[in-house]
Amino acid sequence: MTTTENRKSTAGRPQVAAAAARASIAIRERSDREVPQWIRDAAAGRPTTPPAEQP
Repeated sequence: MTTTENRKSTAGRPQVAAAAARASIAIRERSDREVPQWIRDAAAGRPTTPPAEQP
């Protein structure tokens, strides 16, 4: 692929982020390390940012 060719990506950013999170979970579980909830949320496709505070 050259820089003048259009990219033909089949996976969008959310799918790539979820795949990376699943890989991170697998590595952490094999190492007997704790898996933060935000990583599990990212793997499930849920938002990882906290909701805005209510006044």
